[in-house]
Amino acid sequence: MQKDIYSLGIHIGHDRCVALVKNGNLLASLAQERIDRIKHSDSSEIPYEAIDTLLEYFDLDISIINYIGLTFSSVNIQELKQYYREELETHYHINSYELILVSHHLAHAESAFCTSDFSKALIFIADGGGDNHGTMVESESLFIGVNNQVFPLEARYQVPPINTIYKKQNYIYPFMNKELLHNPISIGRKYEQITYMLGFKWGECGKTMGLASYGETMFDFSNLNFNSLNFDLQSSDLIQEIYVKYLESGKPYFNFMNDESANIAQTVQVLVETILIQIINAIVEKYNIYDVCLAGGTFLNCMLNHKLLESIPNLRLHICPAAGDDGQAVGAAFHAYKCSGEKVNNNSKVLPYLGISYTNELIERELKSFNLQYTYCNDNELRIRIAQQIYNNKIVAIVRGRSEFGPRALCHRSILANPTWKGMKDHLNNEVKHREYFRPFAPVVIEEKAFDIFDLKQLSPYMLLACQVKSAFADKIPAVTHVDQTARVQTVSEEQEPFIHKLLLQFEKISGVPVLLNTSFNDNGEPIVESPLDAIQTFLNTNIDILVIENYLIEK
Repeated sequence: MQKDIYSLGIHIGHDRCVALVKNGNLLASLAQERIDRIKHSDSSEIPYEAIDTLLEYFDLDISIINYIGLTFSSVNIQELKQYYREELETHYHINSYELILVSHHLAHAESAFCTSDFSKALIFIADGGGDNHGTMVESESLFIGVNNQVFPLEARYQVPPINTIYKKQNYIYPFMNKELLHNPISIGRKYEQITYMLGFKWGECGKTMGLASYGETMFDFSNLNFNSLNFDLQSSDLIQEIYVKYLESGKPYFNFMNDESANIAQTVQVLVETILIQIINAIVEKYNIYDVCLAGGTFLNCMLNHKLLESIPNLRLHICPAAGDDGQAVGAAFHAYKCSGEKVNNNSKVLPYLGISYTNELIERELKSFNLQYTYCNDNELRIRIAQQIYNNKIVAIVRGRSEFGPRALCHRSILANPTWKGMKDHLNNEVKHREYFRPFAPVVIEEKAFDIFDLKQLSPYMLLACQVKSAFADKIPAVTHVDQTARVQTVSEEQEPFIHKLLLQFEKISGVPVLLNTSFNDNGEPIVESPLDAIQTFLNTNIDILVIENYLIEK
């Protein structure tokens, strides 16, 4: 009998994470932030808590691991092999494994292709920046995936910022070093620059995207011509033009920024959409391949993703659910496994629930420790009660099954609410989420009716596509229809998530629409809840009305 082969993927840096592959199949992935409760969990240390949590969940000992794939960013990864080998061996007292160091963009590429159903595809990577390449840093990369293997095709590089990217020297024109204005910069970092300019923090590009819908672009980009990866995007681009607009306005700088913030957000959104539509269109025509995998934090931008589908004929997309660095460990685990000489199993069916789940015994113990009264319901009873309470405008938080892979809550660690009540957005923001007014909430819809309600170009199981809500339904689901009549959609099939699918059908019986408002189960600034303990604490510290943990129902 053939011995099992295990590979462990580890990503270090921001969004530390781990992943486990067995005999070519992806078993699990877990972000360190879900365990240490530090959003984006940024460190150069190996995420031992996440590793140990996954191994314990599968009742495995670290000694069974044959291959360990490791990634970082902004380093020459191969130079770190001895350092991290010594750290792993000191911590775990192991030495019978092979350590494989994986470059940042290659890990993204492996994560995207190996979680797709494509046998052959182009793989495009765009993020803030990857690993060092001499004095430059990975910017955008193109790979091809063919029959299990991933090969590099083209790449573009940028000059890394001298100062930390969130310092004013990188995004306010008078602060910038005039000798460095023409340095090449990545598309993702350009979006980051403007995000900081708007007063948002690291990791808050989603706020820029939400705000963009309230504005109009300040410049005409119709004459841009980005027809390959050999393009010129400079550190000062858009920064200088916006500064000129400020000077022309005659307003104090902070007044100008306050008045123009939505327009500035829309400007960078349109710029990035324009550039990437042109580049990806040129690439698919050049290689005559229209199946495309995307990864890198830039492709968490769901407005951009759907614009690609709208603009490029015959395009089919697979976007890694953890498109940012929390997907790196999956790519590293797959790449390391391939070093065994065996093939991996490309498959999207394992997505997106790759985290861990919890026993009834543990759940009851946690509930009793807080002296919470609960009702245990079977699935049918639970669906009927939840659907009615949501229709009554109660806020319901849910923890069921294994947690999601990636930053989107996909109904296993979600807050669910009534999309048909126009006031729900403000009610939810005021009572639980405490977010800015301009950030939309997302709908979850049954797969069979997704195309009737939303102008989708393909299914959106990972909430990574934002499209127009069809006019006949915009007024029926106002709480999830953004100011520009768009929605960031999650589609659910009965096969993928039978409980949520039937819950949506039950809600349709009451409301007339098989749609719920779905947002992440967390308070503002916190990671998504992982465990029953996390869920109970967030439930008690916010104005959530009802908590569901597996089949346990708790009401305030």
